[in-house]
Amino acid sequence: MAEPTWVEHGVPGRHGEVRVREYAPAGEPLGPRLVWVHGGGWVIGTLDEPEAHAVGMAIAAAGYPVTSVEYGLVPSFPFVGPLRLKPSPFRYPVPQDQVMDAWLYAARTHGGPMWLGGASAGACLAAGVGLRLREGEGPAPLGLAFLYGLFHGVLPEPSVALRRRLFGLSDLRVVQEMVRRAAVNHAGSTELLTNPHVFPGLASLAGLPPVHLLNADRDMLRASAENFAHRLTQAKVPHEGWYLQGTSHGFLARPEQPPFAAGISAMTGWLAGS
Repeated sequence: MAEPTWVEHGVPGRHGEVRVREYAPAGEPLGPRLVWVHGGGWVIGTLDEPEAHAVGMAIAAAGYPVTSVEYGLVPSFPFVGPLRLKPSPFRYPVPQDQVMDAWLYAARTHGGPMWLGGASAGACLAAGVGLRLREGEGPAPLGLAFLYGLFHGVLPEPSVALRRRLFGLSDLRVVQEMVRRAAVNHAGSTELLTNPHVFPGLASLAGLPPVHLLNADRDMLRASAENFAHRLTQAKVPHEGWYLQGTSHGFLARPEQPPFAAGISAMTGWLAGS
């Protein structure tokens, strides 16, 4: 069986060129294009990372074209002590704008139905773009696909079930502080931690297209996705959310392990269903 092909190039954006990698199935596409955004805490991640490249190849091998987006990253931040931010041209709104510009380019160039999705911090960027598309900034996606997504700058309190699942495996206060520091590093100030344009888990979600969420079972960041799903229910947005048992955050970055294939199967199932 012939493998998918891919090409990497720059597309014009409001902050300069945006790098994308476009994957094409070996045969005729079976369904819509997926515009995909990798994670990495807004600090790490490139088009070569497994969460970007391996995902793009696997989705295209299943018959669906993919546009993978590379966005500007901010410098690393201190894990302890004062949170002093290093200068960067890539804090909010730049990465979100870059995903938007890649989406608009894909819509202009390829046309046809498209999905928008992302993992972890990439899900945050994709969800922010989804809300902007809801407001008419561009053509709306058929659906949104979020895997172990982070949608808040301040991690919501975990459910009792999640606390029990992670008992002895994860320190709640440490994880909450790491999320807060990463979010401030991305946004540029603590004042923006409560801004729904930056962190879509705080926004009004009414009017979004169908949302599909797949979460890691043993993942404290799952508290954000669960809160997001609850708000989708309140907003009467069609959605589904489920878990891969025994998995930890970032399973799409480990293509050699079985949860990667399960995640790809979920996404291709969503694309096929549209």
